[in-house]
Amino acid sequence: MKKNGDDPWKMVAVLGALGIEVVILTLAGAWVGKTLDAHFDSKPIFMAVGVLGGLVISFVGAALTIRSFLK
Repeated sequence: MKKNGDDPWKMVAVLGALGIEVVILTLAGAWVGKTLDAHFDSKPIFMAVGVLGGLVISFVGAALTIRSFLK
């Protein structure tokens, strides 16, 4: 019986999903940060926080996805 990690196409699909997840959440954080910077007139602060927040959330989500895939 095969485990989840034995099928190479499943691994390709999971890696693609992880990449998309990281990109979308990072861009969403940047957009929220840019919107807040425009509202509060504080150019780089909220955008940097948004990008970092998006990266942290995406890496946590990626870790959870990999964890569930390997079970």
